[in-house]
Amino acid sequence: MRKDEPMTIVVAHRGASRQAPENTMEAFRLGVEAGADAIELDVHLTADGQLAVIHDDSLGRTTDRTGSVADLTMDEVRQADAGATFVRSGDSGYAFAGSGLRVPTLPEVLAWLPDGIGLVIELKARAAADAVVETVADHPVSRDGRLAVISFDEHAIERVRELNREVKTGYLLVPSQPVEPALVWATEHGHTGVFPWEGDLGLDPLPLMAQARIYGREIGCYVVNEPERMQHLAACGVWGFVTDVPDVARQALGR
Repeated sequence: MRKDEPMTIVVAHRGASRQAPENTMEAFRLGVEAGADAIELDVHLTADGQLAVIHDDSLGRTTDRTGSVADLTMDEVRQADAGATFVRSGDSGYAFAGSGLRVPTLPEVLAWLPDGIGLVIELKARAAADAVVETVADHPVSRDGRLAVISFDEHAIERVRELNREVKTGYLLVPSQPVEPALVWATEHGHTGVFPWEGDLGLDPLPLMAQARIYGREIGCYVVNEPERMQHLAACGVWGFVTDVPDVARQALGR
């Protein structure tokens, strides 16, 4: 990385998601404790218009309940045990089951977020865009430029831009989606950058990084868990990478 470029950001993927159940307050706390520069989380809109922090559109994979988030109230979602299905490497069972972990709301996370820590919100549902923009409007993470709202859905981030052009927005790319056309689209539509799967940056990301620099855009990527790849991407000047292991990332980058 050139000396005049900012430091590559370490983003904890759904928190420290190898150490605690993803998208829970415990995972976020551990991500910050491990030295992450920012926390990444996912949001869905509940039946009563609240922002549930959960990756899937249903409860089944990560909790002890079933049902579509969009069909449930937040109170109903919070009845689920968000630690019920998580098995940490080396554990003999479900260490977090019955520990009181619940699916948090976005306002709950914002109220907890430590000073100086960034936040990357992935919009999983287009319908959540308006509520997210309203919720973050007066929070320091937004005012200080430490917030990014990203999505695989172009319409979702377009809606965010329509509502508040001060919020940084990023276009998430599915694996194997060509990066350069997406970079052109992001530039034409005023989005901050693109976020491809890390493998799609190739063995030599420098040509893409040079293109992004010409366009005045950023490139981040997901999900990077190997120390050597972390070091390589940082040396190439990526804005940041999402990782399940922020502690490994900090060590790999010598921080």
